[in-house]
Amino acid sequence: MGALVALPALLGACAQPAEDELLHGGLVSVDEHSAPRGPDPSSDPGAIAQRATEDVSAYWRETYPEVYGGEFQEVAGFYPYGPNTDPPPCGNPPPSYEEIADNAFYCDGDDIIAWDEASFIPYINRTFDGFTVAIVIAHEFGHAIQARAGANDRTVDLELQADCFAGAWTAWVADGDAPSFTAEDIDLYQAVAGMTAIRDAPGTSPDEEFAHGSGFDRVTSFQDGYENGAEGCSTYNDPDVDRDTVEVPFNTSDDTNGVEGGNMVLEDGPDAPDGIGLLTRLETDLNMFYDEVFTELGDEWVPVDDLVLVDPDEDSIECDGERLSGVDDLKFVAAYCADENVVVLDGSTLVHELSAIGDFAVGAEVARLWAQAAQDQLGMSDDDQAGLQADCLTGVWSISLSDPESTPESDLSTSPGDLDEAIQGFLAFGDNEVVTVFQRTDALRTGYREGYHGCEDYAPLG
Repeated sequence: MGALVALPALLGACAQPAEDELLHGGLVSVDEHSAPRGPDPSSDPGAIAQRATEDVSAYWRETYPEVYGGEFQEVAGFYPYGPNTDPPPCGNPPPSYEEIADNAFYCDGDDIIAWDEASFIPYINRTFDGFTVAIVIAHEFGHAIQARAGANDRTVDLELQADCFAGAWTAWVADGDAPSFTAEDIDLYQAVAGMTAIRDAPGTSPDEEFAHGSGFDRVTSFQDGYENGAEGCSTYNDPDVDRDTVEVPFNTSDDTNGVEGGNMVLEDGPDAPDGIGLLTRLETDLNMFYDEVFTELGDEWVPVDDLVLVDPDEDSIECDGERLSGVDDLKFVAAYCADENVVVLDGSTLVHELSAIGDFAVGAEVARLWAQAAQDQLGMSDDDQAGLQADCLTGVWSISLSDPESTPESDLSTSPGDLDEAIQGFLAFGDNEVVTVFQRTDALRTGYREGYHGCEDYAPLG
């Protein structure tokens, strides 16, 4: 996230989107070769925000007594604001517009929820969709619930709890219990896109005063609330126990020639570290990784022969008995060709678009294809569960990179923000009509947290 408002009267002030506009290029499906998918904005995002205050209030009238006991105390007021309106009555004196521009926040001392109706809410609506506006309001409502429950914890834990509460409310809408919103209004795809784009800047320490969580952490918490309800969210605030997050600060000494802000040059050449780019390193590292996995499984890994980048305008390749050529076949192609034992990627468009998200978006896509090679060698069927298992194995590979001692021969390591880049890659270039983004994120998280044994929940590996 960008700069946060530092007002003593604010509880959980929420910042404007990160300066890097991560989804500026639109969303494209690799498997369907479809036109870019974009948001479905509302014609009146201000009305969406007002409706959200009513529906979220109704949710907490019903839910607060069940979770915390006692009657829900209504929020004192809701204040949309802009550069030409009176400031919301938060503190004495109230803040100027410049101090709270591009924000939505809960003001603890005055028990109000306020949002920038001139800039921030239109941005959310335009970039993601109308219902994501409602999720922003539900998140801020979560801070009002914390004030009523006397929650006290690190900022990041309280922010993730507010995300969890927003997910619980979204599930209530999906169940058909909301007065005005319906299940048809919900686009979880865009909600997750918003949470990965509107997040802490990569490298933020979870102990920082205004930390809100990485995109990976925020999606995890939102999904927790969506699947398990507000009662599960109520356990988030415990001053004696820090939540397990993936946020880690940058170590600036790690940046070397060819690596800047955690992103490595893709191609071999003088600009890459030691002349070796990320793509070559990925090929070497993934073959070493699967050699170790297969050894543990009591099997023998046959290394993938090559990572082939193709230019759809010029190239023609053989893949599993088919000749692929031209834009229709090769634009956005990402495939493992078993007969040739090679991984093929559209190097002119797909790799470029993924690298615009970040180098780990490229790495996760390549790792997913290496996982397909492993599944092929193990004789596994190609179905939805296999696809999720490939995402899970990508998570296993990801965690192996964060522990150099466990993979001493590897010359790659993860950096802050990498898992967010993986999720953004799922969103931008995944077949999300077959499995949901929640399922894919959950699979990645399972591998990251549980290792390859967790991936056997999808299908046996050995």
